[in-house]
Amino acid sequence: MTSAFTWINPDQRDFYLDAIDTALEKGMAAKEVVCSITTGFRNVPSIRTAPGLNPYHASVADVGYGFDAVRGTILRLREGESISHAKNMLVFELDTLRISEKQLTPNFELAVKDAKPDVFYLIEQSRYLNRQIAEAIKEAISLGQAFLGPDWEIIRAKIQNIQAIPRL
Repeated sequence: MTSAFTWINPDQRDFYLDAIDTALEKGMAAKEVVCSITTGFRNVPSIRTAPGLNPYHASVADVGYGFDAVRGTILRLREGESISHAKNMLVFELDTLRISEKQLTPNFELAVKDAKPDVFYLIEQSRYLNRQIAEAIKEAISLGQAFLGPDWEIIRAKIQNIQAIPRL
């Protein structure tokens, strides 16, 4: 594997990478379902014209891209690819997921603001799935912080200016 992780026992490194990947896999499953539900929202007249639907759908897609990015980096590391700045990539990708997750709830609530009672079940199911996505991201970040220790905050401080660019 990459020289970026020589400071840690390979078994411990693999443990953390596997745990992060597993957390994101759970979040990805919830994201896939919520994405299907929100696509269906376009067929519900009381939600179709809601002002937050497109930003919410974009936020869900943004989270999906983030999941793919982290999981892709982990896969590349598992396959032994030497990635310069691998730690930086992992922090950037996980922390960007944190930012994306913060957009889900406000955009969702805007999208369903004037929904009719006949779709409340779908709305509650989506809220539940959004919480699962958030929990998976928080778990993955917590594991990343434990994995990288003090390097996490040092790297995060360096990348904050890049992340200040508007996301949507």
